[in-house]
Amino acid sequence: MTDTQHVTPAVTDGPVHDWFSLSYCNYQVMPRTLMQSMPTEWQERMVACLNELHDAFQHIPQAEVYQVHAATEHIVREMTEAELKRAGIEADWYGGEVFPGDVATRAEFDEWRAQHETDAPTYSRGGQELDPHERVLLPTSDPVPNYNRGRTFIEPRLHSCGNCDGVDPATCLTAPKEN
Repeated sequence: MTDTQHVTPAVTDGPVHDWFSLSYCNYQVMPRTLMQSMPTEWQERMVACLNELHDAFQHIPQAEVYQVHAATEHIVREMTEAELKRAGIEADWYGGEVFPGDVATRAEFDEWRAQHETDAPTYSRGGQELDPHERVLLPTSDPVPNYNRGRTFIEPRLHSCGNCDGVDPATCLTAPKEN
């Protein structure tokens, strides 16, 4: 059994698993601008954890780089025609039949459609059929500003935990809650 096949439920079902919740995400993407805007003490802890993670898995082959794009998530069957087109998805309402070009009137088209239209379309992208309940991504602009060589700063709201009275703002996010 290799290292990647061995699973220790107590570890793999721990806090990181819980943090990802019910999603099937395989990666966590973190905006550099927001991370660089956090207090120095937080950044030091974060860098220490990232270095520890890197050191622990140097023996595992990994991709050289990744490409990340901002996107919105959509369920295929709930997408508009314009969204389907942007995603490169075709909806086939006619069971593979193609409307003949020699039909000229609206009445002829309506008759053809009534004969061939299905209750629900089949969806495909790149020749592969998609489940209508599948989630797909549509590119969008990133709402987080670019880090601009470290010059972009966004004021963090460190006092959102509700237990900040008398707590140093640098440790507010990690302060234990009082009952």
